[in-house]
Amino acid sequence: MAPLPLHPGEIHMPTKIADRGIATVYNKLETQRASDPNVKLGQQQVMELLAQIGDKSGASASSVLTKLQQPGLSPQAQIDLAKKGMSANEKKDLEKILDSGTVPLAPGAKEFLEAVVGRAAAPATHPTGWGATTTPVRPPVTPTTPTVINPTTPGVVTPTTIPTAPAAPFATNTNILHFKGPTTMEGAKLKPEVLAGAYKGISAEKFGTTDVLMPQADGSMKPINVRDMQYDLGNGKVGMHLIAVKDGDPAGNKQMDDHLRAKMGLGPNDPIFTLISYVHPEEHTGDMKALGTTMMKTEGGTTHLGAYIGGGRTTNSPENYHSSTWNVKGYPANVQMVSLQGVPQGELNKNLLAADTVLNKGVKFPSDYKNDVLKTVDLNTTLQFYRDWIKDEPYLKTDPQWATYCAEHKTISTNIGLNVPHNLESFKEIFGDEGAQLFEKFKVKFKAANGREFTPADETHFEPLWKKEGLSAIQIAPLSKAEHDAYQAARFDGSLANGTFRGPRPLAAGRGMAWRPESTADLVKNFMETYANFKDVGGYASAATIMGFKDVIGPRMGIDDKKYFETAAPILNKIMVAEAMARAPGDAAGLAAWSEKAAASLYVAFGGLVTDFRPGGTIDPARMGLAKMCMQGVTAAGPQIAQMASQPADKRADLAYGWMRGAIADDLEKARSVAVSDPTKTEMYSPPAVTNRVANGLVESSKFVSIKVIATAVDASEVQ
Repeated sequence: MAPLPLHPGEIHMPTKIADRGIATVYNKLETQRASDPNVKLGQQQVMELLAQIGDKSGASASSVLTKLQQPGLSPQAQIDLAKKGMSANEKKDLEKILDSGTVPLAPGAKEFLEAVVGRAAAPATHPTGWGATTTPVRPPVTPTTPTVINPTTPGVVTPTTIPTAPAAPFATNTNILHFKGPTTMEGAKLKPEVLAGAYKGISAEKFGTTDVLMPQADGSMKPINVRDMQYDLGNGKVGMHLIAVKDGDPAGNKQMDDHLRAKMGLGPNDPIFTLISYVHPEEHTGDMKALGTTMMKTEGGTTHLGAYIGGGRTTNSPENYHSSTWNVKGYPANVQMVSLQGVPQGELNKNLLAADTVLNKGVKFPSDYKNDVLKTVDLNTTLQFYRDWIKDEPYLKTDPQWATYCAEHKTISTNIGLNVPHNLESFKEIFGDEGAQLFEKFKVKFKAANGREFTPADETHFEPLWKKEGLSAIQIAPLSKAEHDAYQAARFDGSLANGTFRGPRPLAAGRGMAWRPESTADLVKNFMETYANFKDVGGYASAATIMGFKDVIGPRMGIDDKKYFETAAPILNKIMVAEAMARAPGDAAGLAAWSEKAAASLYVAFGGLVTDFRPGGTIDPARMGLAKMCMQGVTAAGPQIAQMASQPADKRADLAYGWMRGAIADDLEKARSVAVSDPTKTEMYSPPAVTNRVANGLVESSKFVSIKVIATAVDASEVQ
């Protein structure tokens, strides 16, 4: 049966698809077709669907997509890669798209998808009209040898071989942060005097955005607008939905509670539970230096993560922060719904609330939260924390290393809420022999936190995230404190690396969890993607942003300049190859002249002076060495740059950006794996901005977990 035709004015309900990832791709296509009858399911959408079915524990959809789009990959290889992770339900979803989908299939798409579900053999070649992956624009795959500045001897460079990773073919990436359409502000309207005063002159149209001031050749500053605090409102709209709240007055929160119940599909007896991310719209204009220092933009303008549980009540770390109220005057909070595929929202909210209230009672906040070491980076340790919190193990109350800052606390609460149904059988399954006794202790904790008994009506029953991810009870079993300490010691004494450590090991960071904790490399990448995005500012500013973090990251991780340069070198190299793809001349002579000017521009971007190039000026050899290191690979990529130069000018930047994202994927993964020098250094993070980043596409969540911003709380005194 062919896809149903869509006629102007005809309304179709979205196709019901079980898998959230497949549904996201396909329902978005249906929405686009509702306004454009020419929309079809083509090559890009087929690859995105294959990425959704190819992902599995340990492999995200984006990483699978990068592999699917590697140059030279045959249709059979692409299909085999996807089918490795395909479940029976995902296969049924694809069959539904083939048999009764509402979006027509472009030539070649049907035969490709039919091969995936086993109805036909894989095409021998890519369908006619599809962009073949055999000749993408990319640098050569032979190793290049960029030079890295020797940090101990300025001006001396030492070679380090950095193999060039296989690149992905042309792709584009759109996200809320760089949405180019108009802002949509729904709900309440802020008073003009509030916008002028508390929010430092921001206009209503730009509320929740940041103007990044980029220096121009003529000395002027050009603003680049970034939607760092806004979110997806649905139907192609981006902005905010403002709702007024009033502390100390339950009636003053009825509008918010009614809105949340409607958005979450809650019944009258279902509890409310949302995360609340506090943002700073008043910090809305600045250059890159200000963004990285005084404006808190390394945290995405977000400085607190709490939870809202209805009736004007919030939970936080510290426990008494905001007196358990909103306290949003001049400090709005984005309200975020956490969902788990296949679980009724009311049931999940009940479970999240039980976990959060128990963990919040007596929560310990670290004295130096900015340098706090995140312990609960894996599911085993997170379950260890919950078990020992219920048991009142002293170390969680007395050892400052186990104290939890605001977002760390809510990360633990969220992951427990997603993974531990609160009933006797689930506790026995997860916590083993002590599960029954632990469940009784949990009930005592629940009563202390909530002022009432835990009753059978409070029990929750659903398939937890760890099971959806295909993990076993043995794999997720929490370690004892002694086992945890032994494993951590083995990481730093070499016994884990050399294979002599024989103790139990936790799962990889983020596996079976709502999102993977961010590494230092992720923080740098996210800042660059947000405020120095290649498509908006070009390669010079992107490269300078990475180098600008050196003096912050080095002390934080305990790594020296040489290690930082070695890690950053392949990424910087590919950024400048992409810059050449986007803007350099295609002929050899023109490329050579462009490269010389580009090195000089990088020199200035890295803090050098334009006057250094004038008569009487002195060029800093170390800084110029770094600039030239970034240009390694550009000359060798000349033929590919020439091919890109033949593309229409308005497409070059998009194509180069898509190539760059694929090309640096493996380099970013290597950067994430750089270990701190000792256990006291900060290795991974779950910062207050993490949930906004998940909602806006910067940080990936589990394919079974969704975080959606559904409102922004503002103080009632601030609205018209």
